[in-house]
Amino acid sequence: MRHGSIVLRTLRPRLRGALVALALLPVAGAPAVAQNVADLPRTWQEQENYRSGPTPFVPLMEFWYELDAMSDLVTMRPLTKTLLDREFNLVTIADPMIETPEDALRSGKTIVLLAPSVHGGEVSPKESVQLVAKQLVADDGELRDILDDVIVLAVPLINPDGGEVRRRTNESGYDMNRDYLKLESQEIRALVTQVLNEWSPDIHVDGHHGGSNPHVITYQGTLNPAADAELRAYPYEHIFPLIQEAVRQEDYVAFDYSGPTNGPEGRGWASTSVEPRKHHVYTGLTNSIGILLETPSNSRRVMRDGSVVEIPQEERYYHQIRGGVIATSTILRAASDQREAIRAVTTGSRMRAIQAGSTGGDPIVLEYERGVRGIEPVWMPDSTAAGGYSLQDVPVYLEWTPTRTTPRPVGYLLDPAAANVVPLLMDQDIAVYRFRDTASIDAEVYTATQVEVGQYFQGHYLLETTATKSSETVEVGPGWFWIPTAQSKANLISYLMEPETDDNLITWNFLDHIICVTEFCGDREQQVPMMRVMTHQELPVVRVQSFNRYDPNRFYMPYGR
Repeated sequence: MRHGSIVLRTLRPRLRGALVALALLPVAGAPAVAQNVADLPRTWQEQENYRSGPTPFVPLMEFWYELDAMSDLVTMRPLTKTLLDREFNLVTIADPMIETPEDALRSGKTIVLLAPSVHGGEVSPKESVQLVAKQLVADDGELRDILDDVIVLAVPLINPDGGEVRRRTNESGYDMNRDYLKLESQEIRALVTQVLNEWSPDIHVDGHHGGSNPHVITYQGTLNPAADAELRAYPYEHIFPLIQEAVRQEDYVAFDYSGPTNGPEGRGWASTSVEPRKHHVYTGLTNSIGILLETPSNSRRVMRDGSVVEIPQEERYYHQIRGGVIATSTILRAASDQREAIRAVTTGSRMRAIQAGSTGGDPIVLEYERGVRGIEPVWMPDSTAAGGYSLQDVPVYLEWTPTRTTPRPVGYLLDPAAANVVPLLMDQDIAVYRFRDTASIDAEVYTATQVEVGQYFQGHYLLETTATKSSETVEVGPGWFWIPTAQSKANLISYLMEPETDDNLITWNFLDHIICVTEFCGDREQQVPMMRVMTHQELPVVRVQSFNRYDPNRFYMPYGR
């Protein structure tokens, strides 16, 4: 049996017995045994008829280990462990089995990552992913055929410690869905460095509870205009309409996340903010299709005839799970049917980013604002309507447009005093070079004229910077760093390195030892240690490599001066 020794050491005694029996089955040279959905392990929810609350961590992992033991299509590998010593694993479902990310990329198949329940109290996505996995693995599964075109990656639960006590944060107190830029939580750091960077998924599905009734599921793509325009448009044009139709076939409705709001054009429907610290926005800046799925409480249901019915309290968790199953299955089906188009748009966005960084000069977004996408029919709360909701034509505030841009540089100089950010950049899979000799570089130098404290969030006083820039000749030497923008993550690089975006290195206090808050330091001007190079110049640099994983601030240079 594959991985048998690993499984038997880590599971509880009652499951060990079952797996020992499996291990005794002949496998060498034997034909594969047909496995239908009924033959596969039952989830906790199936055993409890969806009435016993969220699945605890132990039966959750028992399901995944048993599925791994029973199927040659499933592999499971550890990524890290939480502070409370719970496993944080990556499941791979592929036919034929894929052992390495390199083989996944070479396969030409669409790679889809399912990342459920980063907020521990938002529990139904982890249930939906289990049910979807069974349909992928079983010979009679509704999704079995998509593995001809799709490789599915899944983390059973993004927040194992928070999930066990239904707490939004992990054990360290981090809202991990705000950690994708700074990588302070070990769970998100493992997800970014070992999954997102290595496997380069074409689609990321980020599962939550949220949105508004009477929708069974709400969704959102990357809306931040700093991401590639074609990539942003793709799910809205080619995937979300399919979700709407799929749920309608089961007497549900679906719509954009998040819910009713009052805006400048009247009461309507709006999204939340779109900073790239969030998973589905971050993935857009790294040139993957980011999809947020939010499951409302499902207290109401819209039937195909337009009537709104109340769902009994004891049945609502089932409908939450079902909405996630329908939406996730539809995304996977689209990943199969649209394989060539999806690979073209993700590969194209990565190549466009490299080309934009190489050429420089195109506008990159510093500020943006929310506007109206259009007047659209939306199910809105209505105390006068049967069921409490009615279909109304309202403004949909889901169009984010740039209000201020600046030309893209071909790269950034980084002062040696800011060397502490280099490990973070490398964890983000951003190539960094180090000067091995002196040079005079023509650059645009930022001067911070105002640095103000925004909100206090996750142990940080978030900073907002106002800056001016001037053209100067900068004298650099050994110890300085060079970050070229001719990389597939060019959009992420500029978001981090430009001091006036809403999610940059200054925002998250990485440069507090250099940049001082105006309130404490007065109105003196401060040079920002990130400088823009607008034209290609001779640079005596060499690629930075990590010295070792225990000493991330020390760098190895393969060549001397």
